[in-house]
Amino acid sequence: MTALLSGAGIDLGIAQAVITTLATMLTIGIAFLVKPGRATLYWSFAFALAMAATYGVVAGDVTGMETLRRASLGALMGSPALLWSGFRADWGMRPHVWAGPLVAVASALALALAGDVAWFTLAYRTVFFAASVFAALFVVDWARRGAAARADRLLLPLAIVSIAFFVTGAATFIAGLVFPPSGGDDFTLVRLVSSAGMLVYVACALIAVVGATARDGGLGRSTTVSSAWQQFERTAGERLLRAQKSSEPWSVVFLAIDDAADIRQSAGAPAFSSLSDRLEATAREVFPAESDVGSPSAGAVVALVPRPEATVRDLLRTALERITELDVDGALPIRPTASAGWAPVSVLGYDLDTLVYTGREAARLASGKGGDRWERVSAATVERLISRTELP
Repeated sequence: MTALLSGAGIDLGIAQAVITTLATMLTIGIAFLVKPGRATLYWSFAFALAMAATYGVVAGDVTGMETLRRASLGALMGSPALLWSGFRADWGMRPHVWAGPLVAVASALALALAGDVAWFTLAYRTVFFAASVFAALFVVDWARRGAAARADRLLLPLAIVSIAFFVTGAATFIAGLVFPPSGGDDFTLVRLVSSAGMLVYVACALIAVVGATARDGGLGRSTTVSSAWQQFERTAGERLLRAQKSSEPWSVVFLAIDDAADIRQSAGAPAFSSLSDRLEATAREVFPAESDVGSPSAGAVVALVPRPEATVRDLLRTALERITELDVDGALPIRPTASAGWAPVSVLGYDLDTLVYTGREAARLASGKGGDRWERVSAATVERLISRTELP
């Protein structure tokens, strides 16, 4: 029985080595390069530590180097804490990055210095429980971020597995206290269960880390956004060509969320995505039904409005007021506002690209003045843009 469990443990160790190697490569090669920062740095450290520790465990099993195997098993327990630190950094919270190295070193020393099998088994149950506590802390922080974060499909599997991780860690720790280990089979069985759980945990963490980072970096939605925006450009461009023949008074309005980067960083990508969707929905509600509305990127909306300038001015005031009332389930740390750039055809003509570009620059100008306001493109605005492009 012991030989059978030991063989299964080695097979799981090899599987862990494969998944942690893949996780390290993807986290560094995709997540860190797409979105370099403290969060992706801590996640890279977590998977690199798990990979090195897993290699050490497998090497110790194969060569019979018990000290190496024990120390590596202990070092592996620091990875959940580093993952937790990465998520806290990503959510704008204090990361407590010292926790990961502390758990890894303390666990490695505790297992390496443990005496006989009975004490080693108790020490392993203890450090495994300590690692599971940080999985539970991740769930607590995740739950406190509001409904928008809890609905994130990339984080939900990790949250579920983290709960199972903590329950397993607590159960094995309590069982070790109530029923003292009687032999090597106890440790082998506990390690088999914990290794299988750790394998699933690392896989879910990889999906959450790489998937969320790729999404935040725009890799996940670029094709969809590009296709929808291209459709908007085709439709709006054709309508402007027809309007030019009769000299109809049209305008392009460019709406952009103020402090978008700060909101994305503090509230998280799901909350920002929900805010962007509601911004577009608000634009469709405020502007007339004949208007064309599209989103060139997250947090920005363009509306082609077939109305006189006096009407557009009133619509802009209404839109900006409505945006301040947007509430993403309490997930936003600040009241959302937006800046608008208004590009009328009476100043710029009927070329869509020109209208969108100058509207965007006018929105940036309004944001620079404090935000929550609109800026109309004038001849002076155009001259300033031309002068800026002519600078060496």
